[in-house]
Amino acid sequence: MIDKKLFFIAERLSQLSFDLDDNRPCTSQFIKDLPKADIHVHLPGTISTETAWELGVRNGLIKWENGRWISPPLSNGNPHKSYSEIFKNFESIRYERDPDLSLLKYAIVSRDFASFDRIMATVQGHRHPPGGIQNENDLWLVLQNYLKQCLKDNIIYTEVQQNIRIAYAIYPFLEPQEARLRLYDLFSRASQLFQSQGIYLRFLNCFNKTGSSHLQQSTQQRSEEAAHWLDEAQSCFPDLFIGLQSAGAETCPEAVPIKLTSGYRHAYDKGFGCEAHAGEGTGFLYLRQTLQALPVQRIAHGFQAIEHLPTIHEIQEKNITLVMAPAINLILGASLHQYAGLKKIGKTTIDSFDSHPFFALFRNHKLSVTLSSDNPQMGGTSLQNTMLLLSGLPTDEDLQLNCVKSSPLTLKEIIQLNIEAIVSSFSDTKTKVILLNRIFEYLSEYLSENDKRVLPALR
Repeated sequence: MIDKKLFFIAERLSQLSFDLDDNRPCTSQFIKDLPKADIHVHLPGTISTETAWELGVRNGLIKWENGRWISPPLSNGNPHKSYSEIFKNFESIRYERDPDLSLLKYAIVSRDFASFDRIMATVQGHRHPPGGIQNENDLWLVLQNYLKQCLKDNIIYTEVQQNIRIAYAIYPFLEPQEARLRLYDLFSRASQLFQSQGIYLRFLNCFNKTGSSHLQQSTQQRSEEAAHWLDEAQSCFPDLFIGLQSAGAETCPEAVPIKLTSGYRHAYDKGFGCEAHAGEGTGFLYLRQTLQALPVQRIAHGFQAIEHLPTIHEIQEKNITLVMAPAINLILGASLHQYAGLKKIGKTTIDSFDSHPFFALFRNHKLSVTLSSDNPQMGGTSLQNTMLLLSGLPTDEDLQLNCVKSSPLTLKEIIQLNIEAIVSSFSDTKTKVILLNRIFEYLSEYLSENDKRVLPALR
């Protein structure tokens, strides 16, 4: 049964949007002032180079000795010999006692997902400890800095993905369950801190579905464990962890969607939101397998659905939302495949926003789509910058990404995408109503000042 308050505010927003000119362009100021929802954010992806540096110094992974910064060797198994290797330009600042950290760049190779994944693993430190995040204070620093990013970009709601297993890295001397409970408490305090600033912060438990987790567990066991931890968190801190997510390379044999079914089914039956990464790597077939094996309400990325019309139809029929992040797709080397039947016969790199399937899936196929930042500080960019670039507008940062040239997003489309983020979020109905009312208040004020034609819809 649809909540009456949710239905009412959704109808008011729909009417307001309907009355707008379809071709009305967006402005930079509108996007910057718009209260936004970012529902797909990886917590380690919020770590800026400045924060990564601070974490390294805090934990002795970067030290000032004899007039220069040094970086001791990391543990065996870490893909980097030393922590400093995560930075592209470490050598250019290593002789400065107080370097300008804003100049630091991650050593992420263009169109190379593996380089990005290695850096994220080293900074987070959960695969080959020790890494950048070693204790509760480190994780709190990351959360505080993400709060600053949200305030800067006017994010009013965010769903952050983090593997609960990080508890074992930051509380290594506690028993496993006690460590997890301490993590829930830390995240609850973070949620309260965000709430004090007018921002709703919720979490998804994001487990690794591939062999890179280096765990002596099957994929099925990891999925079931992740789902049971949602139960555990819910019993102690209600509405803190509200959904299940899985991540990892689609090419990995352990990542076959059917192996995740039992965990996802448990989470879904218990009322948690379910999202899965799919359709961003090996092609539409993995996406289709995911749609058929898992009870998901959302797919992360999913742009390779464009390769196969029946897959698009299945997404429509199941009313699944694609949570898309075109900016990081371009940076990390997204591609589309060509087929003869079901056999791949070629692959084409997506080299611009204009050629990204986002537009066709959103406009032509009318799928439920929303935008996200994914990894706003590590390999990607903010939701605000993504909206600007897709609207054909410049950003305030040098991103080495060209904005859309042909048919940029309109004012109406930006509003629609933002509303869809809230509607398809995993938050409770009461929170959705509050958030949609904040959007309505902003739009009412903006349009009453800029467009007298929509005044009847505001009354």
